Amino acid sequence: MSIRQRGVPSVEPSGPTDIPGEQLVLASASPRRRELLAALGARYATIASDAEERDDPVPDAVLAALPPLGLPRATHPSLLAWRKASHAAALAPGAVVLGADTIVVLGDEVLNKPRDPAHARRMLASLSGRVHTVYTGLCVIGKDEGRRMKDEDPDDPHKHHPSSFILHPYRIWLDLVSSAVEIAPLSEQEIADYVATGEPMDKAGAYGIQGLGGRLVRSVRGSYTAVVGLPLPDTHRMLRAAGVGGLHDPEQSYRRWLEQQEKEPMPWPPTLP
Repeated sequence: MSIRQRGVPSVEPSGPTDIPGEQLVLASASPRRRELLAALGARYATIASDAEERDDPVPDAVLAALPPLGLPRATHPSLLAWRKASHAAALAPGAVVLGADTIVVLGDEVLNKPRDPAHARRMLASLSGRVHTVYTGLCVIGKDEGRRMKDEDPDDPHKHHPSSFILHPYRIWLDLVSSAVEIAPLSEQEIADYVATGEPMDKAGAYGIQGLGGRLVRSVRGSYTAVVGLPLPDTHRMLRAAGVGGLHDPEQSYRRWLEQQEKEPMPWPPTLP
């Protein structure tokens, strides 16, 4: 487990940190999630842990609030996001904490990170020419202070947010975003060449849409940033609900992020931020 503030070296706290209560905390070490959250204009610290790999008991209120998903509960990305966020919230009392977790599902099989290059080649061959689903679960945790959304504006198209529940002393928001991703038909040589780059080895589903793996993707129906690992519109709504203000418009943030990545929006079908 480690903690990092933007521009500050990571440290290994054994207990609560000195992160101020008004600070936003990202419970993830993913550089892609850090980029996307920064694109929203958020100032934040990061706390990363292995909490999603644990099997500690989960409060009934959290289980009852999980968005529906026809997969084993242990793989539910919103539950895994809660595990990350709840661990970070214990280390940063008073801060608003954001957790996220992403899984790749083909049929009823969850495709995790490949064990070795041969496994990556088999995984990509199974995705070739087919549509699969990427689910990103979100969890936001903040101290229950009965606050309204900051900058609340009745004309704001992003004002709607998932319902929350109270688990003393925290208010918790959970959400689940799914996107359908179509992979182009791939030859054995194309698969071998991509695996040889090394990029698939730390990616669920053995590809990274924001990297070289984007060349394998024919279309995305739904949120592009959910496939990357942090759906900007939903993250924006949930953080606003938790009282985080000063965030940029998610669609403009998405386009600025694409420009930084030297990518163009996918033309067809229209892909959402």
